[in-house]
Amino acid sequence: MTSEVPQALSGRLSFLLGRLYMRALDLEARRLEALGVTVKQQAVLALLADEGPMTQQHLGQRLGIDRTTVVAVVDGLEQARLVERRRSPADRRAYLLTLTPDGVRAGEQGRGLVSGAEGELLGALDEDERRTLTELLGRAVRGQGPGDAGAPPR
Repeated sequence: MTSEVPQALSGRLSFLLGRLYMRALDLEARRLEALGVTVKQQAVLALLADEGPMTQQHLGQRLGIDRTTVVAVVDGLEQARLVERRRSPADRRAYLLTLTPDGVRAGEQGRGLVSGAEGELLGALDEDERRTLTELLGRAVRGQGPGDAGAPPR
């Protein structure tokens, strides 16, 4: 994919974000191949490592992906023995997704690989610019204004 931006689209946020998103996915996917996990699977490993066991439904809500996609992603992780489905002690009808020891290790390695991909993606920016970009994008995604940094998402 060419990194040249057509002049007619150089000020269009959706075009720029879309182009950056596609490059980010490509870089992450190539790096994560070494672990045998996809970008979505790595997101699941990272979320479970940070937030602990959760149901597939909750996982889908947290990641903003539909139920069918969650099932496919989790099935792949379960086959690779990175995640286990365990009965919830609070609700015997529900299953909690739990990282296996291999899942914890793969998640940690994946974080490093994703971080490296992000470094390559944003190589034209210095550390302060990267932090600012990440903060601004996070606020935009949460729908927060400049004074709302500590406020809960709307």
